[in-house]
Amino acid sequence: MIWQHDKVLILASKSLARQKLLNEAGLVFASIPASIDERAVNLQHRHEAVADQALMLARAKALAVSALYSDQWVIGSDQMLDCEGEVLHQVGNRLEAMAQLQTLNGRKHRLTSALCLAFAGQVKAELHDVATLQMKHWSGDDLERYLDEVGETVFGSVGCYHIEAEGAQLFGRIEGSRSTIMGMPMDPLLVLLQQKGLIAR
Repeated sequence: MIWQHDKVLILASKSLARQKLLNEAGLVFASIPASIDERAVNLQHRHEAVADQALMLARAKALAVSALYSDQWVIGSDQMLDCEGEVLHQVGNRLEAMAQLQTLNGRKHRLTSALCLAFAGQVKAELHDVATLQMKHWSGDDLERYLDEVGETVFGSVGCYHIEAEGAQLFGRIEGSRSTIMGMPMDPLLVLLQQKGLIAR
């Protein structure tokens, strides 16, 4: 990709997975996490559809950073996991990670990844994409060994897996794009950046 803009693109996140996706696409960007209370936003909008919740958080992140860097393009992104009507969030320790894996064990869940593109404190575009994953049936010992192998690195990922690493082995069926599963739908993002004249077509 050829970057067309004279300003740096900002990713309103510290997510290593999202940074990896932007790097793989050859984009020039800075990573500046948004200073927002995600749990408060979640609580405020918990009765809305999962896609709307993800979009609300992506929008909040993008606008928070855009308010500080009004002359630069900002990407806000967020992801929600819905397992048969139950919304799961990031965990803080191994016990919570094991409980979350047991919730997903042998079941199908949906990952909704949303993004918002902002400039000068205004939303310029937003969208979301959905992936569906079917986890295989695993014994408790299997899941304990998996956590032994991956360690605390998965605690920051809802679902407690990295699809681009060992986590791919947990699943029997995956429908959807890799980037959506990793937290940011890249194909539609690149189209947006092309439409805004930020990368060459």
